[in-house]
Amino acid sequence: MQKNTILWADDDSDDLQMMREILMKRKGDYTIEEVHNGKEALEYLEKAKQNAELPCLIILDINMPVLDGKETLSIIKNTADYCNIPVVVFTTSDSEMDRLFCRKFGTEMITKPPTFRNLSDALDKLLKYCS
Repeated sequence: MQKNTILWADDDSDDLQMMREILMKRKGDYTIEEVHNGKEALEYLEKAKQNAELPCLIILDINMPVLDGKETLSIIKNTADYCNIPVVVFTTSDSEMDRLFCRKFGTEMITKPPTFRNLSDALDKLLKYCS
C-alpha cells in the first residue's frame, strides 16, 4: 500500500476540486487519484495492484454513474486483494438504509457537510485512515 495515495471516486468534479484545495493546505504529502465512477475505481485498483501501489484509503460516493458506490463497495470488500484497504463512503445521502449497507461491510458513511469549514473537518477525519 502506498502510504499517502487516496483513491477518490465521485462524479461531482466540484466536490473533488474543493477537497484538493483543502488537502493542499494540510501538512503531509497526500495524493488524490480521482475517478468518476465505480468501474474506473476498480480499473484503477487493478493497475495499482499490478504495480504494488494500492492506496491507503478509498473514498466512494454512493450516487455515481456506470457502477455506483454500493456496488463498488461490495466488490472491493469481497475481493481478497482489496478487502483490507480502508473504505469510507462520503456522500450526500443521509439514508438509514445506506448506513446499514455500509455497516454490513464495516465501512463508515459520512454525509457530505454543507459548508467549506465542515468539509475541512470531514477531510481531517478521512486522513486518519492513512495514518
